[in-house]
Amino acid sequence: MAQFFHHNAFGYCLRCPRTRHLHLCFGNLALVTTTAEFQEFRRFIEEEHERNYSAYRDPEARCIALRTPAERMALVISWQELEQLHEILENTALLLEVEGLLG
Repeated sequence: MAQFFHHNAFGYCLRCPRTRHLHLCFGNLALVTTTAEFQEFRRFIEEEHERNYSAYRDPEARCIALRTPAERMALVISWQELEQLHEILENTALLLEVEGLLG
């Protein structure tokens, strides 16, 4: 049975019991990562969240471009979506930290 870490209206994060990979699904995108890759992505989103804080008047306008490793590709999301993605990542990271302390 998959272990859910966090979910909201935008997506969720869970861990596969077989591979132990984290599955982050948000909007119509999915990312499967190791715990180390998850933490790297989390730091990237945290930096974007801090950089874009209060910069946009319309929280639903998709005007935040998140660069990807592909040279000419970015994910374009709204401030509202960035907030929800940030929430999923932060709450999952907190639960992973608690798990590490208990485990």
